[in-house]
Amino acid sequence: MSSVKRGVGLLGLFLIPLVWGAVDLVSSLTASSQVLCPGENVGADGEERPGPMRPGDSRCSVLDGSHAVATRTYEQQRWVQSDARHQDAGNGVLLMAYGATGALLTWRYSRAVGA
Repeated sequence: MSSVKRGVGLLGLFLIPLVWGAVDLVSSLTASSQVLCPGENVGADGEERPGPMRPGDSRCSVLDGSHAVATRTYEQQRWVQSDARHQDAGNGVLLMAYGATGALLTWRYSRAVGA
């Protein structure tokens, strides 16, 4: 296999994390700011309600299958979602940096070998 084909293959392998990171970053930046309960949302009146949580909602039951594994208040759930968005953005930036660096080094190496 020629070094050019090998370089193109490596370049393709580095472009995958680059694109994946870009998707992660864009999705974290465009995520909804609504606080969504991943289980049963209980309002201040003690009644279950559908839809996003609202300030004052007393409990969000986080479910694992049909079993409640944790409960969160509105503020706690808002913080969990915000933290998840920040983690997704950080992971996206790291993947993009890794992919871009690898792609650049592969491109430079293939040009140096081909010259």
